[in-house]
Amino acid sequence: MNGNSCLINIKSKLKILTGSEKKVGNYILDHYMEVLNYTVTELSEKAEVSDATVVRFCRSTGYKGYQDLKIHLAQDALVPYKHLNTSLEKEDTPEQIAQKVIRAEIQTLEETLNILDMKELEQAARVIRNAGRVVFFGCGGSGAVAIDAMHKFLKIGIHSFIQTDVDIQSMESALLGPGDVAFGISHSGGNQNVLECLKNARDCGATLVGLTTYGKSPMQRLCDYLLMTSTRESIFRSESVTARVAQLSVIDSLVAVMSYMDYDAAYDAIQRTRRATSGRKY
Repeated sequence: MNGNSCLINIKSKLKILTGSEKKVGNYILDHYMEVLNYTVTELSEKAEVSDATVVRFCRSTGYKGYQDLKIHLAQDALVPYKHLNTSLEKEDTPEQIAQKVIRAEIQTLEETLNILDMKELEQAARVIRNAGRVVFFGCGGSGAVAIDAMHKFLKIGIHSFIQTDVDIQSMESALLGPGDVAFGISHSGGNQNVLECLKNARDCGATLVGLTTYGKSPMQRLCDYLLMTSTRESIFRSESVTARVAQLSVIDSLVAVMSYMDYDAAYDAIQRTRRATSGRKY
């Protein structure tokens, strides 16, 4: 796309869109500020179309996908310095910026504690604790969370894996089976690679666990167990710093719950893994 207004571009393309795609376009034009905070599933429900129609609309209007559309829409709707954190002002001092960022993270953790389904957390912990293999799927920032989760799972004796290459992730997902757990992490709940891997794993009989930010998304409809966090500052959930902090905290909680389900085994694994790495530490 060029640098033209996203709203003007959508208006100019309405006449060539299908009827259902036109519904998406008209809804965005009438509610563009609200759309900035919607997931693809939330927009599809508001416009009374399918998720696939929203994706087709994005491509029909010249965007790579829904996130690309939102990036261009934000350029129309928000001043640039609001893209990272909507509470920040251009005149803020470094001290004010730090205070706002840290307070937003604290508030996000408190909100996550309120919305986290503790029964779902316990059930997911039990399934993971008893799994033959746990394979994580995530890209970008979510991939970083997955690597941290794998590290913590290994410490307490949970055999877990994460591949950084998306093709290898797809291959891994196709080799899972009953008794295994596919653990998908996506801030938006709509990352196509993660969703495809989860679908592959489901078709092979694996149990699906998801970690995402609060709101309706394709991941919500797909997973057997879904752990949700709050997020605040960014209109792009995939770039949300507070979402990542909240997701790391949920992983820490999950690890602690699993550890206390079989404390002796977890303690033994912690000692063994600690000894295995102690020779490289001062």
